Amino acid sequence: MTRHAREAVSLCAAAAIGESALLALVTTDWSNVGAQALLFAFLVGPALFLALLVWRRRAHEQRSRVLFVVTAAVAAGGLAVLGHDLYRFNTDPLFRRQPNMNGVLVPIVQWCVAGAVWVWLVVVETREKRQARQPPRSTEAPRRPDPTNPRQSAS
Repeated sequence: MTRHAREAVSLCAAAAIGESALLALVTTDWSNVGAQALLFAFLVGPALFLALLVWRRRAHEQRSRVLFVVTAAVAAGGLAVLGHDLYRFNTDPLFRRQPNMNGVLVPIVQWCVAGAVWVWLVVVETREKRQARQPPRSTEAPRRPDPTNPRQSAS
């Protein structure tokens, strides 16, 4: 396991816990627990999916590095937006009274990023498998028929 893969998995877990805590601190209506449970599952889903992608590619140095950068961006974006919401929730009384969609928009954007990275990984790995199945091509230039040799010039 590469260092970037190990740190990315840890970052995914920390981001999932942190985003859940921030959303829980902003949530005022806990009467509909089922809907809140689905929202929290939707919120931690992208981080856990990225952790799964990192875990599956933990032996590849370059992919681990790319996934670490993507994980850091997703985690920083989610924590920044939800942290800003918590700050406004605690300092602005008008913000508490208005419905807030950032708890839903953050995971939608995170799912889009995770999906795009997954599609990129699938395309890259499919190309690599296709190249591995093909026999190696020779680097020599094709031979031209020799006009002085009648056997080669006839074919």
